[in-house]
Order: sequence, then structure tokens, then C-alpha cells
Amino acid sequence: MGIRYCIHCGMPIPRKGKVCPECGTSQIISAPRNDLRSIEMPQFSQKKAVRRPDRGTRRGQQKPNRFALLLIAGFLAVFCIAVFFVVKASDEIQNARSRHRENMLDSQRTRRPVISIPDISMPDISFPDIRLPEPPPATFAAAGYETETDLTGEMFLNVNIYYTNIAEERQCFLTNFRISVQQEGKACRQTVSTAKENRLMGYVQPDETALISEAFFVTPEKEATVTVSALFGADIYLEETVLPHADGTVTVCE
Repeated sequence: MGIRYCIHCGMPIPRKGKVCPECGTSQIISAPRNDLRSIEMPQFSQKKAVRRPDRGTRRGQQKPNRFALLLIAGFLAVFCIAVFFVVKASDEIQNARSRHRENMLDSQRTRRPVISIPDISMPDISFPDIRLPEPPPATFAAAGYETETDLTGEMFLNVNIYYTNIAEERQCFLTNFRISVQQEGKACRQTVSTAKENRLMGYVQPDETALISEAFFVTPEKEATVTVSALFGADIYLEETVLPHADGTVTVCE
């Protein structure tokens, strides 16, 4: 159902309504169609925007005062000059403090007493003579040389020595003597000997002869120097040069 508005108060009324329910005005227009323009429509209250005058277009606006500008410029100049002198004075004060501090340090250095350190003579310390124990009397003879190859393919030389104890009491070879092998001036690495009979760590009675065996890794076709010496000291009891071959044989060099 459509809605229309009252021709008098402007309130909405039903489209087929003949009387406004608010103001009671009849909605039937008896005037001819040409006179509809003369009908006064209700006027609603509207707020008109008030236009404020532009401040920038006021005729009474005054131009800036030149005297005030000059006064401000002079004040800024005086302020800058004052700041310059204050900074310069603070630098001079700081320099004066530094000079005063240096003078105080110099005066303190000159006032320090000179300490003389007496000469201290170290006492003479005499160390007792340390003598290494002399190895017991013994004789050695070469019993033979053998070469073998381990699982990694390295060749080692079995050195077999006859040890005769000529001391008055039983002795152990390992605690008094040692066997060494050198090639080209370098000591060969020692390994476990495969000899079945070996009195390396056992006691040897006076006037008894025992077989001593030790093994060393060697390079074939290079001369090797076999030495039996005292464990403490430089006494050499046996020295012999041998040449191990790749086929497993060993040649004793004269």
C-alpha cells in the first residue's frame, strides 16, 4: 500500500486517505489543474550556513613592525657573542686545570724518596755428584739374526744374543742392559719377539749363559746397526752391522 504526504503539514498519510490524520486537512483539491502552481507547499525549517569572514582578507590587518624585527636580530647577535665567550672561557679554565694537575704530578715525582736496593749475593749452592749405578760384569755374543713379516706386510728383525753373567750374584738382563737397532741414524721401532726360548726378564745365575731375543721393524736392503749397551750409561758391550734382505736372509757386515 503506497504512502503520500499531507498538502498542509507534510505528514505521511495513506494513499487513498482523504483527510490528514494529524491536522485534519482535506486532501481533495477542487481547484483546476492549471492552478496547482498557486498552491503553497509547506515550508520546513532549514538552518542556513553562516559564512564567516576570512581573516586573511581583513582590511584592518597591519604590516609587521620593522623595529621589532631589528630588535630581535640584535638580541640574537648579542646572545651568540655571549655564548662564544662563555665557551672560550670554559676551554681556558679546562686548560688551566690540566696544567695545574701536571704541575702537581711533577712536584710529587720530585718529592718521592730514592730507594736504594742493596746488592743481594746468592749463596753458593753445591749439588751432590749423582753417579749412575755401574752395570754388573757381563759378556755378549751374537747368536744369529732372522727376519719375518707381520700381517701388515712389515718386516722385522729378530736379534738373538748370548748373555753370560760373570758377576758374583744373579742378574736380570732387562734391569741392566738394552738392545737397540738403528737404520740411517734413526732408531727402529721395537716389537714382540717370536723366539721360543728367551731369558729377557728372567734371572741369570753367576757364570750362566742365557739366550736373549728382541725384535725390531726394519727396511730391507738397508744396513742396520745392532748395539748391546748398559741401561744406565754409555757402555757398549756389543756392536754389529747387518743387512736384511727382502728374501728373508740376513748378512752380517764386517
